[in-house]
Amino acid sequence: MRLRNIVFILLVAATVFGFFVLGTAQALVFSDWEGTWFKVKMSETGKAGPAVPPGGEVATNNEKTTTSYLVVDGYDISATAFAVGYCVFNGSAWVNHAAVWPVLGGEPENFLTLFTYSLLETQIVSQTSWIPLEVKGKASNNAPSEITSASFKNLGGIFLEEIDSIIPYGGVGSIKFTGSFIKPDQVTGTVPPGCLIR
Repeated sequence: MRLRNIVFILLVAATVFGFFVLGTAQALVFSDWEGTWFKVKMSETGKAGPAVPPGGEVATNNEKTTTSYLVVDGYDISATAFAVGYCVFNGSAWVNHAAVWPVLGGEPENFLTLFTYSLLETQIVSQTSWIPLEVKGKASNNAPSEITSASFKNLGGIFLEEIDSIIPYGGVGSIKFTGSFIKPDQVTGTVPPGCLIR
């Protein structure tokens, strides 16, 4: 009877240990995100008005949904932050911009970050955006360090736009910013060539 109890305890322990090993083997680490591409959809809802002289009429300053691309270039463990590349179309060409995703909380499968970037949209229009993001990813069952699905969505977000025209304008508003995963074997056919040159 005692021998049977010992065997039972050993079997339970082995089963629990096996589940633990399998579970940890399939867990992502932050550096696994390196090389991950996203197709980004962004739209803005805002207002703008003359900055000089003040007191002019405030008008709607919305932007329809645009497409851009974002890639995770690498992870700095000492800074707990990702280096990312953000590629946007400036009206004539795709242009890469370097940015940072600091890890504010969470784990590799689901973490929070703040995406801050400034763009010179035209010669007279500049914009700075602050976008808190929730990023999610899943690992492959067969290759634990390979991300097979991922996405991100904004948790709020604002922009500040400055228009340096004859009458300078200032604009503010909210941002919708979401990213969908691009499978590694589809990057070349999906991402514009100008974004791939890094």
